[in-house]
Amino acid sequence: MINKADVVVIGSGGLGAATAYYLAKRGGLTVALLDKHDIGSQTSPRAAGMVSCVRKGDLMIKLIKDACRKIESFTEETGQPLDWVHSGSLKIARRPQDADVIAADLQRGKRMGLDVEQVSPDAACRLNPFLKSSGVVAALRIGDDRYFDPAQIAIGFARGAEAKGAILLPKTDVTEVSIEGDKVTGIQTTKGPIQAPVVVDAAGAWTRQVAEASDIHVPLVPTRQQLIVTEALEGARADLPMVRIMDAAVYIRPCQGGFLWGVYEEDPRFFNMKVLGPAFDVRDMPLDVDVLRRAAEEVKAQLPFLLTAKTREFRGGIPTMTADGHHILGPAPAVKGFFFASGCNVAGLSISPTIGESLAAWIVDGQLPIDLSPMSPARFSNKNWSDEQLQRDAAWQYRHFYGAV
Repeated sequence: MINKADVVVIGSGGLGAATAYYLAKRGGLTVALLDKHDIGSQTSPRAAGMVSCVRKGDLMIKLIKDACRKIESFTEETGQPLDWVHSGSLKIARRPQDADVIAADLQRGKRMGLDVEQVSPDAACRLNPFLKSSGVVAALRIGDDRYFDPAQIAIGFARGAEAKGAILLPKTDVTEVSIEGDKVTGIQTTKGPIQAPVVVDAAGAWTRQVAEASDIHVPLVPTRQQLIVTEALEGARADLPMVRIMDAAVYIRPCQGGFLWGVYEEDPRFFNMKVLGPAFDVRDMPLDVDVLRRAAEEVKAQLPFLLTAKTREFRGGIPTMTADGHHILGPAPAVKGFFFASGCNVAGLSISPTIGESLAAWIVDGQLPIDLSPMSPARFSNKNWSDEQLQRDAAWQYRHFYGAV
């Protein structure tokens, strides 16, 4: 155990581990990466590992494009393995109003330099024969999209950070961020205090809990996300494009000779981490397979195999959702040295390389190479959401991640 550091990063998921890596890469800083559980063990390895490049705004497309480049060079950069496949994807509309969204996505994607093309329903089915054309109104092929093994990102960045001098402290629970006046002075942990002028709250599902222990409010809500990995299926190949059905918010991607699939449900379950208690581990999160059974029934005309494929793995994580669908990244407005890297909105792991590098630059240089003000915690300064309103807005963002009307 150490008693002093230049920067403490709380939480070793994708965002926290990437931030620690890029801080350590700068050199000359003592960086400590803490986690109340094992390093990289909570929500990140339970994610889908899908990279979606056509997003609702230009900023996210820029960030995702940069993240794609970093995913391609991950092993060369960090010295750690990362299995990824450049498969492309198909975004599917079943309603006329969602076809209009696809048309807008096509124009935005072209303007931002993405490999996008509107294809016929039959052409989409030829690209991925597990998709059927019944009920399909429009389809968008996105050539830039890819997927990766989610279990490798966080632990890879953490090990890469350690190789560059960062100190990893697993099973170290932070009880408070110490603040004197308006400045961070360190943290209190179950293993003793650590002095530090900069603390990054990247605690994932526990982000709000860490912040509120120091009287800092951050409006995000931990949300259950579930997915299934099927047994191997004849004809399934790693290079088949991923499929996203907009209005049902169902997604599939190849995985281990079968498919990984899940849904952003309309009425997600939210969690209060304080109520779950200090010993709670994401692997113990209560799952509900009926949610996925209903989703499979909803898309049976387009993805009939979901009703019959045998389950190899059923797992879930707890991503954090915000009311406006944007990450929470950067300094807390009223406390010098307190930074956030959270509010992933089910898109944290795929963008974590770019977020980590940007936040490291913000901490060390005091400025960013790109304007991330839409993600700043300061945007909440004049708003006071009740938990009920926050959950309503977060649920809407969750269900409408694919831009369905």
